[in-house]
Amino acid sequence: MKPAPTSLWVVDVCKAVASQVIVWHHFIAYGPLARTLRPHAVSLFDWLYYDGRMAVQAFLVVGGFLAARSLAPRPEQLAFDPAASSIVSLAWSRYLRLLRPYLPALLLAIVVAACARFLMSDPDTPAAASLKQVLFHVLLIHDIAGVDALSAGVWYVAIDFQLYCLLLFLLWLSQHLAIALRLETQTLRLFLLVGLAALSLLWFNRVDSLEMWAIFFVGAYGLGVLVQWSTEERSKYPWLAILLLIYVLALVLEWRARLVVSLMTAALLGLGLHTSYHPGHHFSRAVGWLSRISYSVFLIHYPIALLVGTLVAWLWPESISFAVIGYLTAWLVTLGLSHVLYHHVERRR
Repeated sequence: MKPAPTSLWVVDVCKAVASQVIVWHHFIAYGPLARTLRPHAVSLFDWLYYDGRMAVQAFLVVGGFLAARSLAPRPEQLAFDPAASSIVSLAWSRYLRLLRPYLPALLLAIVVAACARFLMSDPDTPAAASLKQVLFHVLLIHDIAGVDALSAGVWYVAIDFQLYCLLLFLLWLSQHLAIALRLETQTLRLFLLVGLAALSLLWFNRVDSLEMWAIFFVGAYGLGVLVQWSTEERSKYPWLAILLLIYVLALVLEWRARLVVSLMTAALLGLGLHTSYHPGHHFSRAVGWLSRISYSVFLIHYPIALLVGTLVAWLWPESISFAVIGYLTAWLVTLGLSHVLYHHVERRR
């Protein structure tokens, strides 16, 4: 058995890079600044718009990896009491942890949208929020309920919660099924995980109308779980190999670039966790900081971009120079406020 690696710098790299790509994807996808600058950088804007959004796949793989480390470091080792009350408690704790920074970011998005509508009319500015919209956002079911999003990227918060609960349920179910059927727990657990991931990759992930449900993303999330389990025990390599073969079959069945990004992320995680290489102190510190604030960045970047973009377009319409300055200002303000949100809200218990 291989001892658990002590450094997760490669996880920090994945989260840091993916979060910044998602930020710029949303920056160029919405608002007056995007319309001003797009004709002058068409290739860059197209790449960020069409390909940049796939960076979310890195979060899915890393999310599965980290959830497995927390809930079941090895397939036979649960880090929690498998009683039903325990998984309800864990799910509730996860919900509260997600909502802690999510609620102030949502409030900021509502206030900023109101200010933006006052300054100028723009098709990308969200309409005034209704009580129903706010309630469904708080319950993390706004996509399922079919209401308009109040901020970009909030759909992922709901998906993250669904995937976490799904993994919890799978771990709990396999524990009790193994006892009832007199099977080996870890084998049944691996079979259920790989089977569910296969269904997702070969079927559910090909149905775009299912994007608001966790089952659409289980392939990437399950891949992250298996990377963790294979890192801890080499005997789990065959199961990882089976899932990789399913990925190949899924790509043959229907080419999806997002699956390739998931595979690349898993490969980077696996290589990084099995190497003795450690980046320099300054690099690790910078990447670690970006990784820690990545969730806050994800939550807060859109209202900041909306506010700055509206002000720049209102004061200096059609100005290329001020549009560039506006983008850079929005990015720097996002990082600064995300640091504040992380330290004073997200990490507080």
